[in-house]
Amino acid sequence: MSVKRIPTANQKIVSVNDAMGVKGIGKQQGTTRIIYDSVKLNTSANSTTVTLFKDCKTRQYPYTNLSENKLQVGESIAMQRFSIFILEVAAGTNNPLGTLPLAYFPAFSRLYRSDMNFNIAQNQVIKQLPLHSMYAPFNHKSKFYGESQFQPAGGDLNSFQIPQDVYEFDNPIIIPPQIEFYSEIIIPAVTVPAGFDFYLMMNIEGLGSLFSPKSNY
Repeated sequence: MSVKRIPTANQKIVSVNDAMGVKGIGKQQGTTRIIYDSVKLNTSANSTTVTLFKDCKTRQYPYTNLSENKLQVGESIAMQRFSIFILEVAAGTNNPLGTLPLAYFPAFSRLYRSDMNFNIAQNQVIKQLPLHSMYAPFNHKSKFYGESQFQPAGGDLNSFQIPQDVYEFDNPIIIPPQIEFYSEIIIPAVTVPAGFDFYLMMNIEGLGSLFSPKSNY
């Protein structure tokens, strides 16, 4: 009995783009690519849907590293891994204070019970993926699950979880150039702590290509 092998990220980037009529991707500069976007969290008594990447053109650093929700000419990425985490920002500013896993904040641990959908053009390529699948206790790829503690003078001892929350796809999904993409995450009711601004942030990472008209390195 023969077993069909899953193509490598490099092979799939080339084959998917060739099938779409995008020629020459294999001749572009290979790179490790990470793209990210974030949306501000607001207190809600009901479940809501948070959409990432779709309106990234309305944001800039430190909230996104994209100018639009599609890659440029010659650019492609194999979605090999993703992570969802919290960006903490000083209230009313654009000054980031830190990026931390959902479990670090007790108020945001419930967000692991969210479901994620991902769309490229009009095609749904990820359907109702539960975010707890990336949470270290349920993620067979995770290598650690830690905890930090802090106790202010005369105050209570506070414990903060630090899990490795990186989800690795069994079969990488390819985002071709100049095709719109976005993620929709259905999140449960959440109460956002006062005093800071909090954003739900998504990293997508994997092998990618950059437009290289002259030479590769």
